[in-house]
Amino acid sequence: MTTIGRGSATKIAAACGDRTVRIYDSVAGVLRLSLSPPHPVQAMTGHTDGSILFCTHRESPSITLWDIQTGGLVHTFILETEARDTAISLNGRYLACGLSDGTVKVWEVANRTERPAFESGSPITCLCWLAPEEQLMVANEASIHIRDISTGSVLVHGFNMQDPVHGAVFSQKLNQLAVVTGSGVESSITIIDAKTGAFSASCRFKQRLSCFTFSQSVKGLVCGMMTGGLESITVSPWLRTRFDFPAMIASVSTLSNGTVVANVTGSGIQLLNLNEGSTTSQQDLPPSLTVQPLDEGRIVAIVPTDRDRVVLLETATMLPVLTIPARGNLSVPLDRPVVLCASLENKVAVHCFAEGGKEYLELWGLPGGKQIMELWGFVHQRPQWTVQIVRPPSTGSFSPTCGRLVTFNHGGVQSCIRVWNTHDGGLLAELVLSDTWIARPLDITFDSEDLFYIHHNTYRTVYFVGDTPPNSHDHSHWITRLRKVPVVDHSPREYDVDDSQEWVVSGSRRICWIPPGYIRSAQASHCWAGDSLVMVVQDGTLRKLTFRESLS
Repeated sequence: MTTIGRGSATKIAAACGDRTVRIYDSVAGVLRLSLSPPHPVQAMTGHTDGSILFCTHRESPSITLWDIQTGGLVHTFILETEARDTAISLNGRYLACGLSDGTVKVWEVANRTERPAFESGSPITCLCWLAPEEQLMVANEASIHIRDISTGSVLVHGFNMQDPVHGAVFSQKLNQLAVVTGSGVESSITIIDAKTGAFSASCRFKQRLSCFTFSQSVKGLVCGMMTGGLESITVSPWLRTRFDFPAMIASVSTLSNGTVVANVTGSGIQLLNLNEGSTTSQQDLPPSLTVQPLDEGRIVAIVPTDRDRVVLLETATMLPVLTIPARGNLSVPLDRPVVLCASLENKVAVHCFAEGGKEYLELWGLPGGKQIMELWGFVHQRPQWTVQIVRPPSTGSFSPTCGRLVTFNHGGVQSCIRVWNTHDGGLLAELVLSDTWIARPLDITFDSEDLFYIHHNTYRTVYFVGDTPPNSHDHSHWITRLRKVPVVDHSPREYDVDDSQEWVVSGSRRICWIPPGYIRSAQASHCWAGDSLVMVVQDGTLRKLTFRESLS
C-alpha cells in the first residue's frame, strides 16, 4: 500500500491478493481505478504530483509506470536483476532503483532517459532521496553513503551503523534522515542531520519495526510494529505514544491532515486518527465469530472463535461487563440468539443454551444497587436461575422494574408468548397464538409493568398481563391481546450497510466508506448499536465504527 499525490488530491494505491492494483480516493474512499499489471507487484511508489504510479515486479524484473487518470500503461523499465528498492525524488524528477547486484539505476521520469548507473559494491538494502533533489542516500547492509547523481560523486561516505539497515525516510521540513536498523527482535531509529551528516539522536525498541514514515502534521515519526501496534514518536526529546492493534501493520503512510493510512494484516486498509487516543481496550477482546446487539444497542454480545464463552460489552466503552461460560454445544445458529436480552439499567442478562438435547434459559446478574462493574465482573459468577424450556425463544425483553421477563416463540402457524418471574425463573403466564401466520417480531417494549408491545414490520400488538380473574381457582397470571395497531410511519433503519459491505448508506445515499475487507460476512459478523456499526473483521478483531454526517 502507498499514497500518491499531496493534499486533498491524495490517492491510496493498494496491491491486492487478486494481483490487481486498486486506486482509492483518500477523502471519500471511492474506488477510482483498477489496474491489471502483467506480473505480481513487489512494491509501489507514487509520483509526487499524483500522476504516475511506479510498480516494481520481481517476476520478469521490471518497473511499470501507470497513468493514474486513465489507468493506461505509460512505460516499462527492464531490469537486469531483482530490484531491492525504488524511490522517487522529492519533486518527482528522478526515479532510482537499487538492484540485488549492488547497481543503482536512475531515470529522468519526464523523458524516460536513463542516467549513468553506478556500483555500490554489495546488494542494495534501501534508497532514500534527500534535498536538494540530486542527492540520493544508498544503504548496503550496515552502512550508508550519500551521492550526488548529477556528478556521480560521493558526498558523504561510510556511515557505519551498528546493525543491518532495514529502511530510511527523509523529512524535507525537518531536514532530517531517519534510518531504521535491527537485529534479532530489536530495532533502532537513528536521526541524521542531512546537511552535516551528524548523528543527532537515536532510540532503541525492544521489538521489531515493520514499517515507518515521517508524519506530515507533527514533528515526528509513525511506526508500525511486527508484534502488532502503532507508535507516534516525537524526536528530541524522544516521546513515544502507543496505539494498540492486535495485528501487524504491514505498511504505513500519512496524509497532510495527520491521518495515518495503515495496511493492517488481515483487516485491509484503515484510516487512523492518532488524536483520539489509544485503542487499548480492544487488545483484551478475544478473536470473535459473531456479534449481536442488545438493550437497544447499549450492549453487544460477542461469541469468540473458540466458542467457549459469550462476552457482553458496553457499547459506549467497548469494555467487557459480563462473561458467560459456554454450556453444552454452543453451535451459534444464525436464526436464533445466544443471549436473548440484557439490560445495563437492571443489571441482568438472559442466556439461551442447549445441553444433552435439551434447551435451557438462564438469568445472569442480580437486581440491586451495586455498581455495574462490581456486579458484572466475572469473578465466581453464577446464574441466578436456570430453567428448561421446550423451544428457544426468538425475542425477549425485561419489564421496567425487572420483575418480569417476556419471551416470544416464533413458530409461523403457531407462536407463543410467555411471562417469567425474573427472581426465580417461574412461569407466570403463557398465551398460544393460533393465527394462520405471524411475522417474526422485531422487538418487545413495555409501556408499563403490565402493558407491553410486540413490534412487527408493519404493525405492533398490545398485550396486557394481569392477575387471575376473581373466583378462579387458578393462582397464575393471564395474558390478553388488547389490540393491533398499524405502524403508519414505519421506516427502515436510518443507516445500513450496502450489498458490497464497503459503504454505510442511508437509502440510496452513500454516507461513510468502510475499508475493504472490514466486514467478514453479511449475516453473522456485524450489527448496529444505535448509530454505531460494530463489526468482526477478517482476523476476528472487533471494531466499532462511529461516524457523523457533515453539515455541508
